[in-house]
Amino acid sequence: MVSRSARRLRWRISAALIALVALLAAIAAAGWAPPIEDAASDLFGPVQREVRQWGEPISNLISNLEEYGRLEGENRSLRRRIEQLEARYARLREEQLRAPGRQAIQSVIEGSSAQLLAANVVTRDLTGLRTVIGIDRGANQGLIAGMPAIAAGGTLVGIVAEVHANTSFVRLVTDPDSAVRVLHQNSRAEVVAFGDTLGNLSADVPWSAEVELGHAFVTSGLDGVIPYGLPVGRVIAAEGSDRQPFEQVQLEPFAPLDQLEQVLIDLGTGGRIAGAAEGPPEAPDPGAAE
Repeated sequence: MVSRSARRLRWRISAALIALVALLAAIAAAGWAPPIEDAASDLFGPVQREVRQWGEPISNLISNLEEYGRLEGENRSLRRRIEQLEARYARLREEQLRAPGRQAIQSVIEGSSAQLLAANVVTRDLTGLRTVIGIDRGANQGLIAGMPAIAAGGTLVGIVAEVHANTSFVRLVTDPDSAVRVLHQNSRAEVVAFGDTLGNLSADVPWSAEVELGHAFVTSGLDGVIPYGLPVGRVIAAEGSDRQPFEQVQLEPFAPLDQLEQVLIDLGTGGRIAGAAEGPPEAPDPGAAE
């Protein structure tokens, strides 16, 4: 139930409203409304103008902040999209650049009777102390130390020097620890080409070979492991005195050693390497036959 005090308050509010309505009606009937409005306008007009002048910049600032936030969000979205498109373009471009190399490697594999395995170059020594590359094939794929590594053009890259389960290291022909038996194509003279510290190979060749600039050296195949005829390098310098038995020849490798991305490993040499490790067969004992 409504209490007496609540009913009294409601009645007072109703009476006040009725009185206010009557007062406004009397003012309007007496023609006092316009002067009162003018006085109110004169009194509060400057205040309204000041409030409007101060409020409009604030309103514009709030609106600009909202617009800035929207534009910033759109900008971030566009930057992400641009980054995605640039990354996609870079990947497609890289695939395009690598495709010819892969095709060349595949062509060598298909056109060769040798047992070749393609391997990706995954690391290389950048210190300059060693000339080696790392590849993504190892013992689990049939590699053993001593196998030759060949470039897409069929040129000799180096020799597998260290083998792990799924990775290996190839010592390039230009490494100071590298030694390859090579054949001078023109004279058929066989020599050993060693890597040097300048990224080339050097060999001591008899003067009778009559070596000239541009002459090619290929693998001799006489070490029993590396196949015969793999191009190794071309002559870029030759020096020495005819009073010495040999002429010192410098070779530039045929293989693009500083641009290698893939190589071929000749798995077919595994048997020859194992045979070389066992050494020559022992001669039969004449007394045993008796």
